[in-house]
Amino acid sequence: MADRDTIFRLLMQHEGEIRAFVGSMLRHRGLCDDVFQEVALTLWEQADRYDASRPFGPWARGIAVNKMLERRRRDRRFPLAFSPETIEAVAQAFARTEPSARRELDALEHCFQRLPERARRLLALRYEDDLSAGEIAKRTRRTLAAIYQALSRARAALEECIRRRLALEQEGA
Repeated sequence: MADRDTIFRLLMQHEGEIRAFVGSMLRHRGLCDDVFQEVALTLWEQADRYDASRPFGPWARGIAVNKMLERRRRDRRFPLAFSPETIEAVAQAFARTEPSARRELDALEHCFQRLPERARRLLALRYEDDLSAGEIAKRTRRTLAAIYQALSRARAALEECIRRRLALEQEGA
């Protein structure tokens, strides 16, 4: 059993994953927010049913599957991208791969924080703000070649750090 504060924290932590899952199952992007809100409300209402010894992601995606299938039963025109059987199979596949993906994400977050501030800022401009290398060069008053080089070095440092961290975890397991 979990309290609502725990559910809220877990929901915020997994929001992107849940939204991506719902978005991959619906043909109409506008309905994704509606379904996500239904899922969030159900998670909140059923906080006492969550077993904290089990992963949150599969539980939340299971509720998302149920919400999408409920809507489909009520409205045959509800725009699911796949059959109910396929949606359930995808949810099960997510559950099988989640522990590995979580370790990789944790390693990425750890390694990103270990980068120098300048490298973190460049990566944030490129991937969070979705700026092109040319836009970053203008904004930072550096040459395009310098930006390409700096991004390449930052990505290589991240990759190496992640590889080392995952290898250490594997040895410790």
